[in-house]
Amino acid sequence: MTLLNYLNNLVKDVFQNNGYETEKMIVKVSDRPDLSHYQCNEAFNIARKLKENPKVIAEKITSILKENEIFSDVFVAGPGFINFIIKDSLLIKNVEELYNSKLDSKVENKKKIIIDYGGPNVAKPLHVGHLRSAIIGEGLKRLAKELGHEVIGDVHLGDFGRPLGLVILEIKKRKPDLVYFDENYDKDYPENSPVTIDELNEIYPVASQKAKENEDYMQEAREITAAIQDEKLKGHRGYYALWERIVNESKKDLKKSYDALGVSFELWRGESTCFKSIPKLLEILQKQNLIKVSEGATIMDVREESDKKELPPLILKTQSGSFGYQTTDLATIYERMEEFDPDEIWYVVDARQEMHFIQCFRAARKANIINQDTKLEFIGFGTMNGKDGKPFKTRDGGVMRLSDLLEIVEEFSLKKLKENNEQNFSEEELKDIAFKIANATIKYADALSNRLTDYIFDINKFTDTQGKTGPYILYSTVRIKSLLEKAKENSLEEGRILNPSSEEERKLMFTITRMNDILLSAYENKSLTEIVNYLYDLNSLYNSFYNSTKIIGEDNKEQRSSWIRLSRLVYLMNIKLLNILSIKEVEKM
Repeated sequence: MTLLNYLNNLVKDVFQNNGYETEKMIVKVSDRPDLSHYQCNEAFNIARKLKENPKVIAEKITSILKENEIFSDVFVAGPGFINFIIKDSLLIKNVEELYNSKLDSKVENKKKIIIDYGGPNVAKPLHVGHLRSAIIGEGLKRLAKELGHEVIGDVHLGDFGRPLGLVILEIKKRKPDLVYFDENYDKDYPENSPVTIDELNEIYPVASQKAKENEDYMQEAREITAAIQDEKLKGHRGYYALWERIVNESKKDLKKSYDALGVSFELWRGESTCFKSIPKLLEILQKQNLIKVSEGATIMDVREESDKKELPPLILKTQSGSFGYQTTDLATIYERMEEFDPDEIWYVVDARQEMHFIQCFRAARKANIINQDTKLEFIGFGTMNGKDGKPFKTRDGGVMRLSDLLEIVEEFSLKKLKENNEQNFSEEELKDIAFKIANATIKYADALSNRLTDYIFDINKFTDTQGKTGPYILYSTVRIKSLLEKAKENSLEEGRILNPSSEEERKLMFTITRMNDILLSAYENKSLTEIVNYLYDLNSLYNSFYNSTKIIGEDNKEQRSSWIRLSRLVYLMNIKLLNILSIKEVEKM
C-alpha cells in the first residue's frame, strides 16, 4: 500500500466514524507544498450535503487526527482545507520500504490487457504521424507490465485494404510481365519480392494520386483489393502471392524502424489475420438480424436512443465486395476474445479516429462478441507539429519520415556534443551518445505534452540540458551514477537512511515516496505526462540536494552512508522510469 492510500484510508475512517459518508479518494498531494505534504477538501462536500459550516467539520476531524503519531502537524487552512505534515520517521520508513522492495510496484488486481498500437500500413514508410502511437503505446504497455499486468502488444498492420490494391495495381502497370499477373501460371511463385522497399515507398503516393484523378484507376484498385481478399475471384492466386511478398518486405523494414525507436510488439498481426473469422462474424450478426443491405453494401446499425447526433452505420462489406477497416477491426475483436479472453483491449490511435471506434465498440457489444465486463478503451492522441503549428513536413512539403526526424535530432545533438566535448569523447562515443539523446529528446517531449492535444516540437527547447527535457534527465542520471562509482572506488559504503538534514533532503524524500502513486495514476489516466513531470521534479530536487551537500566529502560516516543510499535509490528510480518510457541511459555525457 502506498503512503497516499494509507493516509486516505486513515482519514476516511475518521470521517466515517464521526457519521460522515465520504468519497473514494479524499486525500491528495497538497496544492501548497510550502504549507503541507497532503490535504483533504472533503469537509466542503459534506458541508454542502448537510448544509453545515465546512470549517466546523474540518476542525472536528482535525482535532482527532492530531492525536495520531504519524503527523507532525494537522491544521485547518482557510474555510475548511485540512492539511497534513508527515513526520520524518514515516518518510524514512516509506523510503526504506521502497528501497528494500527493489522498487516493487506490482498491484494485487492483475489483468490481461491487449494493446493495439503502431498501426502502420505496409508498403509505406513510418512517418512522424506514427510516432505518438508508438511512443504512447509502448510506454503504456511497459507501465502496465511494471504494475504486474499481463500485457500483449499488437502492431495491427494495415495490410489488407485498398492501399495494397493501389500498390499492386501500380506494379502491374509498370511490370505487366511479372508472373503474378499471368492467370495461367501454375508453378510456385518466386520467394523474393519483385520490388524493393524503396520502390514500394515511391509507388504508393504515385498510385494514390492517380486514383484521386482517375475513377477507372480507382475502380481497378478496388477490384484488385477484393481479389486479394477473396479466393473465389479472378486473379486471386497471383495477387495474393504478390501481396505476401510485399508484406514480408515491408515487415522487415518496419521492424528496423521500430527497433531503432526501442519499440517492440508481442504480435505482428494485421487486418489480414482476422479474415478467416469474417464469415463466422457475419453468421453471428446474421443470426441476430443485425445486418442489412443498403445500396449494394452490407451494413450494421449502431445507433442508440440516447444519441444526440446521427451516428453512421458500420459498413461490413462495400458495393465492390471488399471488406474495410470497420469489418476487420470488429473481426479482430472477435478473434482476440476467442484466443486470449482479455479483461481489457486498448486502442492507441489518432484522436481523429474516435468515431470509427465508437462504431466498432458498439457493434461488438450489440453482437455480444465480447464479455459484458470486458473493457474496450479508445486512447486517442493529438498530432506532433512543426513551429508553424501544422503537422511536421519536409522542406519540400512532403510527409516527414520518422527516420528523417530521428536523424535530424541526432545530428543536432551530435553537433552540440562536439561543441562542448570537454571530456574528449571519441567519434564513436559521441555518435552513441547523440543517438540516445535523440531518442530521449523525442520520447520525453512527446510524453510531456498532454496526450489529447497537438503540440509543437521545438528542437532547441527539447534538447536543452537545463530544462524539462530528456537530455536533462539523462545528464542527471549520469551525474548520480558517477557519484556512486566514485563512492565505490573509495570503498564508501551505504547505510540506513537517517533523518533529513535539510529542507531540500526532506522534500526529496517526500517526492521519492510518491513514485508508486504516480505510476498508479499514470495507469488510470493513460498518461505518460505524469511520469515525465515526476521525473523532472525528482531530479530537480535531487540536484538541489546534491548542490547543497558534500555527499562524498562528508566526514560523518553514518550521514555519508545515508546520502549514498539515498542517491542510489534516486538512480534506480530514474532507470526504472526511463525504461517505462523506453529511454536508454547513457554511460557518459
